[in-house]
Amino acid sequence: MAKLCVVVGWGAVSRHMLRALEETSWYETAAVVDVRAEAVADALSRHPGIGGFTDLTEALDEIDADAVIVNTPSHLHYDQVVTVIEAGKHVLVAKPITNDFEQASDLVARADAAGVTLSVGQQMRYMRHYQAVARFVASGALGTIEAINFLNAKPRPNPGNLVAMDQPALYEMSCHHFDSLSALVPDQLPEMISCDGYIPSWAGYVGPSMVNAWIRFTGGLHVLYQGGFSSQAPNYELRLEGAGGALRCRGEHMSIDTMTNEFAPPVGDFDPADIDSGIDIVNPWTVFADIWHDYIDGGFEPPFSGRNNLKVLALLSAGIDSANSGGAPVNVVGNPRYAAAFQLPAASAR
Repeated sequence: MAKLCVVVGWGAVSRHMLRALEETSWYETAAVVDVRAEAVADALSRHPGIGGFTDLTEALDEIDADAVIVNTPSHLHYDQVVTVIEAGKHVLVAKPITNDFEQASDLVARADAAGVTLSVGQQMRYMRHYQAVARFVASGALGTIEAINFLNAKPRPNPGNLVAMDQPALYEMSCHHFDSLSALVPDQLPEMISCDGYIPSWAGYVGPSMVNAWIRFTGGLHVLYQGGFSSQAPNYELRLEGAGGALRCRGEHMSIDTMTNEFAPPVGDFDPADIDSGIDIVNPWTVFADIWHDYIDGGFEPPFSGRNNLKVLALLSAGIDSANSGGAPVNVVGNPRYAAAFQLPAASAR
């Protein structure tokens, strides 16, 4: 049976997501909502026959939708998702779920009380690259992972809608990075983060467009991290080390699935490693869509559920607290502020 969906926010993210969703047998766009009349007109020209609205409440009153996809700036998410939940609809909201951990926790509780699912658009973990690295880690070839270097920065000289954001790198890029890290080491939890944000002299951002951090996870894992929008050239490197050796992956960006993968045995040299053999290059939204459909149909709760995404938001929020205090370490697990992220049952069937 088709799932009728209302799409809130008609921009590049929505258009890219819909290219995958509309290839499925179950998805149907019922309406588009955007405060910009010209955006609604563009959506209607591309999708004749759907509804077009500039007001979310009006759309929910007129369209009998199964779910709502919210792809708007993150400072708008809380109020919009509350509106959707109160209308009794499943909701998929763009990352980050909100700009505030307490608001995110409240949304999770509201969704549970209303009996609807809340999901977050964390699709990057389904890139071929991360699936390949996760498979290699699970094989045991590295042993227990004790160190990770995660570098991913790109030039984005035009800040666009991020220009006035107080923490653009953390909110808009690190949220994907932290979720991808959790996909590689799902049993490790973030204990502490020390974070420094900065704005290079050539950047046009108001808030820190680059971030450096040191993160300590449970199980003896230490992570050196850099991410952001103001490098002078694309930079991607993921390096994992354990007693069995080191895996190094290098490319342009996490979202470009062309990587050079190398493995080095203990105290040895790097040689090419064919870690992604047999894993197809696919649009990660295609994988995400199948899992999301199963979830809203009563299946298992996925890693990108609002509840499970609280762990990512807790690390993100603690990183912001650290950056705002000059890089002072901030606890994550064990911090009363983030108890909702770590004192809940494991993911289960709905």
